[in-house]
Amino acid sequence: MKSNKLVLALVMTIITYHYVNSQNVQKKPEFYNWFDNQINKYNTSLFNGLEYIELYRTINERHKFFKSSEFLTGSINYDGQFYDKVPLKYDLDADELLFNVGYNYPYPTLILFKSKTQSFSLGGSEFIQINNTVGEAQMTGFYELLMESRSIILLKKNNKRRFKRIKGRTVYYEFDYENSYFIKYEGDFHKINSKSDIIRIWPDKKEYINEHFNPALRKINEDNFWTSFFSKLADTFNTKKEGEQL
Repeated sequence: MKSNKLVLALVMTIITYHYVNSQNVQKKPEFYNWFDNQINKYNTSLFNGLEYIELYRTINERHKFFKSSEFLTGSINYDGQFYDKVPLKYDLDADELLFNVGYNYPYPTLILFKSKTQSFSLGGSEFIQINNTVGEAQMTGFYELLMESRSIILLKKNNKRRFKRIKGRTVYYEFDYENSYFIKYEGDFHKINSKSDIIRIWPDKKEYINEHFNPALRKINEDNFWTSFFSKLADTFNTKKEGEQL
């Protein structure tokens, strides 16, 4: 009986430690990998979602998922806790994050609850959940974090548009990217699609924006273009603030 009590006390201590330190999880993911191996991920709050049913048949690489139609190894902050090395897929059509439970369970794929998903990492990209219903740009769902400075945060909404195709007697679907970009500046969100959008936010920076906005670079790689542009623009604000402090 004493040994059972000792084991129970040890487990409760580990669970408490796991919960209390959830805010610092990304600093020591190896601890959480060890913890999840001891109690099994499927006995944690991560094993909590809805059954996923595929509604759209695809026959080529124009699928609806972020980067790959296969599950990729990622990490996630879910229900206040961090989980590393998790098999995930991001459905861009429905804006849902899928978790590969495995075929030993009644539902091999779960849709994770969006309300419980604070952030996740997948395919080398970081995503955060935003629920902004006020101001100029009303944004809900998952957004990719492209750049973050003291003054400007650049976000990307990854999305895919659905097209129905018919080939003989076969009905299938194709999905094409339809992304959009946003910034957060002084607590407000703004959708960015053109040079005029930027000038509208910073009319006093019009000369600088006209000089550094290069549409040709945007056509080559839009992510790199916006990241580079806003990083340099943010530097002008940081330089000004540093000069004012002096």
